Amino acid sequence: MPKPQGISDRFLVSISPTPSLASKIPLVTLFRCIVLVLLFCAAGNARADLNPKQARKSITRMPGFELTNGSVRVKSVTLLAPNTAEATAEIKTVFKLQKSPQGEWAVVEIRTRPDIWEEIDFIALALNAPVATGACNVVDPPFKSSSSVQPSVKRVRCLVGNLLGIDVPSDAVRIQEVTPLEIPLSNQPSAVAVAWIRADARLVNGAKGWQVTELRTGNRDWAKLDDVIAAINARKTIQARTELTAIAKALGAFRLERGAYVVSDDHAVAIDHLSPRFLPVVIRVDPWHQPYKYLGDRDHFTVRSIGADAKENTLDDILISQ
Repeated sequence: MPKPQGISDRFLVSISPTPSLASKIPLVTLFRCIVLVLLFCAAGNARADLNPKQARKSITRMPGFELTNGSVRVKSVTLLAPNTAEATAEIKTVFKLQKSPQGEWAVVEIRTRPDIWEEIDFIALALNAPVATGACNVVDPPFKSSSSVQPSVKRVRCLVGNLLGIDVPSDAVRIQEVTPLEIPLSNQPSAVAVAWIRADARLVNGAKGWQVTELRTGNRDWAKLDDVIAAINARKTIQARTELTAIAKALGAFRLERGAYVVSDDHAVAIDHLSPRFLPVVIRVDPWHQPYKYLGDRDHFTVRSIGADAKENTLDDILISQ
C-alpha cells in the first residue's frame, strides 16, 4: 500500500495499530465481567429506598391478610436502615358487629381475605388485649330509631377504636358505612361496618423483597405478625380438638344405638347422620375455614382437621381415630 503523501515513515510507525486491552481479554471473560456488573447494579437497586407503591403492595399481602390495592393508602414512608423501613397507611377494614340479648353491640369478626372472616376473640387473645365494650354502649338518642337494627356510626367508631387502642374521636378511625345484615348472626341483630384505620407497618427487605413484619395501631405496642399468627393458630388448634372430640363422642353414641359407626368418606354425610339427635350443633368446617375430613366404616372411623397449612397428612393435622 503506498505511503500517504506528506506523512513520514517515523510518524507511520508511531500510529501503527497496537493490541488493545479488549483484544487481550477473551470474549467469554469479558461477557462474565459485564454480567457481574449488571448483577451488582441490580443488587444496588434492590436495596433502594422503599417507595409508597412498594409499601402498599407489601401491606396488601402482609401475613394473615389479602387486601386489594384500593384498600391501602400509604401516607408516608421512612427508611430506618438500608433494609428496614416504617410506613404509615390507612387501611380499609370490614367488621361484623352483633347485638347481645342485653342490648350491647360488639365487634365480633374482621374480614382478612375475600369471603374469609376471623373471630375477634382469637385475635384479642393472641394480642393479650381483652375487648371491653361497656364504654361504647351508652343509649343512643331517641331519634336514632335504627339503633335496634344497626349501631350508630358514633358507636361503631367507639367500638373499633377501643378494639385497636385508638382514642376517638380521631382521624385514625373513619367509618365509611354501617349496614345491617339481612341474615343476622346467631339470631341477634347484626351489622357490617366499613372503616378506614390508620396503622403503622414495619417492613424488612429480605430474600422475598419488602415484607411487613410488625404492625401497630393507636397506643398498642408493635405486634410481630408471625407471633400473632402462631398464637391464633394455637387457639384454633384447641378449638379444633374440642370440636373433633364432640364429633367423636356423637359417633360413639350413634354406634351404641345403631350398632355401627357412620359408613362414609364424606364428613357432611356423617354430620347429617349425627345431627341433631347425637350432635346438637352442626360442625362442618374447622377454625381455618376448611371442611373437616371423615372416613368411617362399621367398626372404625377417623375425623380430622387438616390444620393451619390447609394440607392433608402433614404434621399440623389434628385427628381422632377409633
